Amino acid sequence: MSNIATSVRINEDAMDVLSHLATKLGKPKAQVIELALKELEEKTFWADVHRAFEESSAEAAQSAEQNTEIALWERVSETDFRDEKW
Repeated sequence: MSNIATSVRINEDAMDVLSHLATKLGKPKAQVIELALKELEEKTFWADVHRAFEESSAEAAQSAEQNTEIALWERVSETDFRDEKW
């Protein structure tokens, strides 16, 4: 990763938090920002993973429900409806 200089506008409150964290951690502001971004990226990654597992579980439950219904209908024969009056 190359070191490039760029500027980003942040509000006064964010700058105060950044300054406070830099002082508390004894690190330059740029390093605090990098650390925060890495932590946010990891948090976002794991949130996506958990969401994907939840969606997969929901799909599996729906599929199981459909398979149960299909199995019930497969046990029905045409003779089961022969005496039905429509």
